[in-house]
Amino acid sequence: MKKTVVLAVLSVASLGSLAAFETTKSLNLPAQGVKRLEIRAGAGSLTVTGREGPGAIEIKAEIVARHVRDEDMDGFLKDRVELTLEKRGEVAVLVSRIRERFRLFSLDEGAVINLTVSVPKDMPLEIDDGSGSIVVEDLAAVRIDDGSGSIRVDRIAGEVEIDDGSGGIEINDVTGNVSVDDGSGEIIIRGVGGTVTVDDGSGSIDIKDVEKDVRLVRTGSGGVDVSNVKGQVIRSR
Repeated sequence: MKKTVVLAVLSVASLGSLAAFETTKSLNLPAQGVKRLEIRAGAGSLTVTGREGPGAIEIKAEIVARHVRDEDMDGFLKDRVELTLEKRGEVAVLVSRIRERFRLFSLDEGAVINLTVSVPKDMPLEIDDGSGSIVVEDLAAVRIDDGSGSIRVDRIAGEVEIDDGSGGIEINDVTGNVSVDDGSGEIIIRGVGGTVTVDDGSGSIDIKDVEKDVRLVRTGSGGVDVSNVKGQVIRSR
């Protein structure tokens, strides 16, 4: 019994020596000559906002590791964090991820990179995201391939295309067409100037104020509410 108590105390003491580590990094790239921004992100939140003027692509990355010792911080940033922004031809590419590592009997660092991105509002955006919430506002066009986490897209001048595994989706004020292929989660779409196409596995669907057609390829399980559509409402199945 005494041995068990000693082991438990040692385990708690070891956990207590691990503290949350947070740091912020900034990246910048001139937007001149860049026709599209591609973001390849792992775990963590992502907010992308368009602004007036040519300017630059500006990134603020908040790196959070919940179980990293003080003496391991520098090594963790060097060996485990991949954070780059570079121009490849006419495309700017932002890569943000924590490199995976397997170590027997080790705690998961609980590490994420939370990104805040500012770009010229006439720039199209492509996102390939692992997990975490996504917010996109005031851009030319948006394409998102997401694993899990909520998505909100507002005020897009062109088209919106979303391929999502799970998590709620909210889309507002899009001038062009909207296409959503979703595994599970609530879908809310408001104010679309083009056609809305939805292929959904499960979760409620609420679509309102569409200038052209609404095409429901698949609605899965969950309620469907479609209103104020000037074109046709077409159900495939």
